[in-house]
Amino acid sequence: MREHDGYAPHGQRVAAHCEACGFKRSISISELKSGVAPCLNCAEATDPDAVHIVYLIHFPRLRAYKVGLTSTEVRNDRIASHTAHGGRPIEQHEVPNREAARTVEDAVLRAVRDYPSGCTERDFPQGGYTETWSDDAPGIDIGQVIAELARDEAPGFDRLRKLRAYFENDPPTIEELVAFRHVETEEVDGAAIHHVGLSEPLEQVYRKIQARRKAVSADRGELA
Repeated sequence: MREHDGYAPHGQRVAAHCEACGFKRSISISELKSGVAPCLNCAEATDPDAVHIVYLIHFPRLRAYKVGLTSTEVRNDRIASHTAHGGRPIEQHEVPNREAARTVEDAVLRAVRDYPSGCTERDFPQGGYTETWSDDAPGIDIGQVIAELARDEAPGFDRLRKLRAYFENDPPTIEELVAFRHVETEEVDGAAIHHVGLSEPLEQVYRKIQARRKAVSADRGELA
């Protein structure tokens, strides 16, 4: 909801607030049309167990890099917000959950803590200046950081092992897995080849099947 009286150019940021949570920010019509999340506060209210994205973005004018995280839902995409403020996306990688994304972000910021960017809140009206560092710092490979954390089963990356242990004695049934079936078809030498796989990462499939089993058990308990 605008807090600005009268007209304003599409590209001019004006004072506004979220009708849902009251969060205040400055934003323009052009930014909203480019896909920027209307409310950054509400954008954080996503499923912490869902797949998240960790991204690296460069701000040439500020001579700074930024690491950040966002959900995979378009409406919660912070990358568009930073791009609208002069950022140039460098990398983005999916990780299994929000905890894993935080683990990656923390690891990157520890690696560059000796190279402060000097950015302030004024430089980042879209939020996120505390996760920046100077572009004089040695290069950071987000993909490599994720691979190392996954190998070490760092917080957030250890959930698949725990889920596998849960299903070790009672594996998912065909009936449970069919809901996550994904089929792709390609033609090879005139023959149709069907590739059958999962529609979501294995951790998400296990997590949802586990949740459904617990819900069924709870319902049976109530009926009993």
